[in-house]
Amino acid sequence: MGLEPSNLSGLRVFPPISIKNRTLEFFEFLKYETKSFRNETILPKEDLMNAITNSSKIKQVSKIKKSELTKQFEDFLKELDRALFVKNSKTELSDIKWMRIDSFCSLLRLIERSDERKIRWALYHLFAANNVKISITKLTELLNDFKIKNMEKIITKILKAETLSGLDAKYDGEFFVINHEKNDKLVPHYLSDAIDEQSRRSPGELEEEILELIDEGSYSNQEISQTLQIDEGLVSRTIAKLRKQDKIILSSFGQRGTRYFTTNCENCPFGTTKASCKKESISYLAEAFMHDFGLNLSANDFDSIETNQALLKIKRIVMMARKEKNTKLERNLGENLAILLSKVVDKFTEIETPDKKITLSEIKMNVPVDMAKLPLLYQLGLKKGAQGGIRLVDEMLHLASKSIKKEDRLKIKKYALIESNKFLKNIGIDQKDTS
Repeated sequence: MGLEPSNLSGLRVFPPISIKNRTLEFFEFLKYETKSFRNETILPKEDLMNAITNSSKIKQVSKIKKSELTKQFEDFLKELDRALFVKNSKTELSDIKWMRIDSFCSLLRLIERSDERKIRWALYHLFAANNVKISITKLTELLNDFKIKNMEKIITKILKAETLSGLDAKYDGEFFVINHEKNDKLVPHYLSDAIDEQSRRSPGELEEEILELIDEGSYSNQEISQTLQIDEGLVSRTIAKLRKQDKIILSSFGQRGTRYFTTNCENCPFGTTKASCKKESISYLAEAFMHDFGLNLSANDFDSIETNQALLKIKRIVMMARKEKNTKLERNLGENLAILLSKVVDKFTEIETPDKKITLSEIKMNVPVDMAKLPLLYQLGLKKGAQGGIRLVDEMLHLASKSIKKEDRLKIKKYALIESNKFLKNIGIDQKDTS
């Protein structure tokens, strides 16, 4: 989900020690005890100071000298101005971003509960101060008041997670080195996005998202957590509630006893009957295959599909396959997805021939209009299969060349290429005869 720009601004300006000192108390005062001021466009500081003296959020407020509290609050307001939460002048506040203040206050309480969040804050705070080589000594000093155990282990965990996302950084036990420009706008997100809660959905919204997800397949708690990017504990509690309401059922067990859930067709959470849901899905699929491919399907063609959830998933795949693919975004998506997936296939299929190394991606192909109606991943599978067939023929001919006459080898190659090209032609591949 990522942090809001205003929260990033707050983490840049305020140091982690803000959780320990009076800064957090001031934030909570502004969040919870300023209801009477929130409609004011310009707010005299004197009014705020009078309210602070009666605050339940400021610890030991009755024992603090007013001059000392005034100085602390004035310093706080200067930082609040730097974070762009208010406009601070000598006697008054204006342009007060109450929503930003409330959000950042909640974020501070969230950070308070996690050592990893504190470390991420400190790393970002130092990077925002133009540090790309952060010494662990400096980091420790910044977090010294929190007595964090296993700091190196947590830093290693952060580094492992974010390098997978694209952060170029190293940690040698002494320095955390960020190999990006100081003004790189992605680095703050690598370091700090995980500080925020994985989900701010309301319970009702979360239940709805989970139900929509498992209505088209069976999912474990962990898979739901990864797909929706929410805490697994929150998923577990929601799943338990939905099971109690009989909206979902245990579908099957996976490895090591992992449980998979789907929606309960006998008590559909979306208010339809099992028969009606099945009929609607089959009707959509039959119409789509007739319209797109001239293929006449009957209800019998779907008899082997055991569950409505599987039917709904197939319907979703076909629905997405029918989406226009010739827009700039879709073309770019298809081209780059093919490149990325080809890298995986090529890694395991690259071979050496007497002439050179051959990878499947060296064989260029185009997909005709009719074939473009198939789901993208199925298209890519066909293309790789065709490429693999050509490569196999080529490899066999090189092997055969050692034991048969040249003219026989040429005959075999010509026949193999003709047969291969029949398939290639059908899927729109213009593969030239290189014999």
